[in-house]
Amino acid sequence: MNKSYIAALILSVLFSSAAISPVRAEEPVFPDSRTTGDAIRSALFAEVSDDTRQRFEGDNRRMEPWKVAMISAVLPGYGQVYNRAVWKVPILYGLIGFFGYRALDFNDSYDEFRVKYAEDPDGPDAASFQDQRDKYREKRNQQLLLLVLAYLAGIVDAYVDAHLYDFDTISEEEISSAYGPETLYPSVSVSLRF
Repeated sequence: MNKSYIAALILSVLFSSAAISPVRAEEPVFPDSRTTGDAIRSALFAEVSDDTRQRFEGDNRRMEPWKVAMISAVLPGYGQVYNRAVWKVPILYGLIGFFGYRALDFNDSYDEFRVKYAEDPDGPDAASFQDQRDKYREKRNQQLLLLVLAYLAGIVDAYVDAHLYDFDTISEEEISSAYGPETLYPSVSVSLRF
């Protein structure tokens, strides 16, 4: 799209929105009284409400995301419980348990064929034992890799959920409530509802 077309579109939206709320003739456009000036200032500059201050102060009680990730590294599933996503804990433990069980099972088979090959390395079945040993060692290593990936996915999930914990509540509020009256720049009020 052409830049001038986009600029014209933005200007037309701004002017049409100004035309929707016309100024009545009996109201002075630039009032001299102090109370009307305060009303205009409050309309132009967003103020932080008490509810917003309490919400930001209440957020200080939450742990930092990296702390949640560190505790989740020691105790898998802790971050999911802390972030109130408890439904993920059985999935995490199911994956860790499944891959751990399979790794132990393949390790037992690997040990069995390793011992058989070590007892008779020149026997008629030595090549078969060696192939089976190598196959089970490879499968065991794959399952251990998947186990580590499931463990790390639990830590990453806890870290990301801790970062995004307040995302839903922030998206339901007005953007202008995040700015205080000490900023001397006009703000635009945008309300997002999901």
